[in-house]
Amino acid sequence: MRTMPFLLAAVLAAGLAACSWTRPPVERVSFDLAPARTGPAAGTPDAAVLKVRPFRVAAPYDNREFLYRMADGQLVADFYHGFAAGPGELVTAATVNWLKASGRFRSVLEPGISADAPYVLEGAVHALYGDLRDAQRPAAVLEVQVYLVRAAGDREVVLDRRYAERIALADGAPAAIAQGYDQALAAVLARLERDLGALALKP
Repeated sequence: MRTMPFLLAAVLAAGLAACSWTRPPVERVSFDLAPARTGPAAGTPDAAVLKVRPFRVAAPYDNREFLYRMADGQLVADFYHGFAAGPGELVTAATVNWLKASGRFRSVLEPGISADAPYVLEGAVHALYGDLRDAQRPAAVLEVQVYLVRAAGDREVVLDRRYAERIALADGAPAAIAQGYDQALAAVLARLERDLGALALKP
């Protein structure tokens, strides 16, 4: 009498296993964060050399998953959509590439280069999320704090700026939010470039 329940359980288990094998895998979509600088380079670069250190990202924005701020006050992580790498890595790489393309410095050194430089650029991302609190007005939000420090002597802070950008989106889809992040970072880096260009930096 105990054989039938056992056989029935075995058949059900086999059926569930077969279903799990045929279920399509979960697809995760990753987006880059690499705005391209399109304007002309500076005519005469500064003689100074700049070294960019890795940007820090404040919690809870330091994960690869996209974050959405909702109407009820929650920050919701999107398991299926996110960045191709850590947001700090992407912002750092974008900053290096943008400043190299600007032509304002004799050389821009990325993290990991052992050479010293008279000026060091440090930064922190304080906000990076899709604002979906109003379904009719979605936006991509980015806030970055940047410091330019003279490496020699008393390590004077030459520049201290906080840049905040809010990009209005046509809709709240992940692809639109990713595009908004690119536009926001491009705006931040353009403002940073102008601020750096206004300084009289010595070699």
